[in-house]
Amino acid sequence: MKARPRPWEYFKVPALMVNAYEIIKNESLRKKIHAKGLHEFLNYDGTIFLDSGGYQAMKKGIDIKIEELIQVYKLAEANFYFSLDYPSYTPRNCKVKIAKTIANYEKLCKVIENVIPIVHPNINRALTEFEAYSKHSPQYIAIGGLVPLMLTTKGFLNGRKKAIDLIAKLRKLHKGKLHVMGLGAPTVLPIIELLNCDSTDSASWRLKAAHGKIMLPNGGERYISFKGAKFGVVHLGTYELEFIEKLQSPILMEYGWEDLQRSFEVRALFNAWVTLLVAEKPELWEVNGTFSRLVRYAKQKYVLSASKKVGLT
Repeated sequence: MKARPRPWEYFKVPALMVNAYEIIKNESLRKKIHAKGLHEFLNYDGTIFLDSGGYQAMKKGIDIKIEELIQVYKLAEANFYFSLDYPSYTPRNCKVKIAKTIANYEKLCKVIENVIPIVHPNINRALTEFEAYSKHSPQYIAIGGLVPLMLTTKGFLNGRKKAIDLIAKLRKLHKGKLHVMGLGAPTVLPIIELLNCDSTDSASWRLKAAHGKIMLPNGGERYISFKGAKFGVVHLGTYELEFIEKLQSPILMEYGWEDLQRSFEVRALFNAWVTLLVAEKPELWEVNGTFSRLVRYAKQKYVLSASKKVGLT
């Protein structure tokens, strides 16, 4: 939350995703946010989504208490709050995790306004959760747990197609707003648009920059750092260099290629700008590579259109 850079201080960012886990574990940060509220603390006047931080806590073997989360949500003064969920990537304990996920939403929505419940793959789990949430008529519903499916390399039909089908099913069932968690990278945004989703989020702009890479509007990334890299090294071609120059990115115009190569912060700003450029009008960008097949699949099976917000995580 104190990390740099802050893209919204350089150009317009329609929404932010903030992690409550950072606030829960840091008492000093909690006091500052309590005194100012998140908007003033972050120097940001747009829409703020506050994530529970459950996934990050789970990776560290920590269980967030719902009472702690309620306290943080009450002091934060965000616009929307994601419920505390328990994804299940294997069948083990799935029923227990579904029950805990539903119970957490029911507790939160009684004391916090604008709580967003989360459904998860597979389709049976998602439908069970959706049915439970529908009793409370939520304005927003989110789909979580899709990133592993979209990142799968074990075949087109084994993961990515299932993710698209799940999004389309929830879009058909839920008449309110739909958020897709973690799928806001330029390669996926055209699919999110086609499936009529209202919002998504992404941390790829920072992660790629940290690995010395810049993102391209039509998909993929290119390694430009002076530091050595051991994997995923695809350098910019002459055509791509000219293509990027024509975009007239304010970040590249201000800092130049050398700073883009040397500085993580400049690369992160450039990647955030590219992400939002695509998010503004995803239909203008023809995705290259593997994800072009997914765009065709979504187009052929689910011909819808929408406008959306993309939050930077």
